[in-house]
Amino acid sequence: MKRILQATVNSSAVGKVSGGWSADGYHYVMPAIGSYSLAGGACSSTNDDSRPCFGSISLDRSSVPDSLVATEWFSSGGTQPARIWRYDFSSEPGYLVTDSSSRVNASAAYETNAVGLQGVLSHSATSGGTPNFYVDDARGGVGQHGILWRQNTSGATAAANCGQDIMYACWGQRTESMSYWWSTGRVWTLTEWAADSAGHWTGTDHAIPQRVLFSVPLASIDSSLS
Repeated sequence: MKRILQATVNSSAVGKVSGGWSADGYHYVMPAIGSYSLAGGACSSTNDDSRPCFGSISLDRSSVPDSLVATEWFSSGGTQPARIWRYDFSSEPGYLVTDSSSRVNASAAYETNAVGLQGVLSHSATSGGTPNFYVDDARGGVGQHGILWRQNTSGATAAANCGQDIMYACWGQRTESMSYWWSTGRVWTLTEWAADSAGHWTGTDHAIPQRVLFSVPLASIDSSLS
């Protein structure tokens, strides 16, 4: 949080501009201070056998050690099931565990039966216990609510009988990454939408301001799942 900066100029530029700093219309930025790259080349979102195009990450403090969980992105209108990876943090704060060749290898990997995932959250009720993975299917149509799944190696559940077009569409519209705030027990997420009334990112009318940050108690999510 100490590295989050506030933009002082509202323009389409990114970086230092006349009068201060700009972030293409965004109010806040988190500058990159390092990176990890995929071994073997670029990612591909054509199928779930290729190098993944990571779409979301979250921190899991219920695992031992703490870990980073990531999922890949496929279109919500596709058929490719998304995969999930877990990467352990090392004893050096902020860095992932590496092998003798300085490679970061996943400590666990899973394939889901869900498509269009835009967020993932891993949490266990006990430290080092069996985790549940909360993943959101961010359906992209205008007015369509998403689907929040709780998955583990035994199966999957979702809230039901509340969606207007399909029974499991009970989550927020076009939700993205998720995080768990330990001190409050709440799950935080945000929506991604600034399209026009026809659902297009560029058009003749103005963008609809539908970007929202909100939180829900994890206990409430669990009690709603069937």
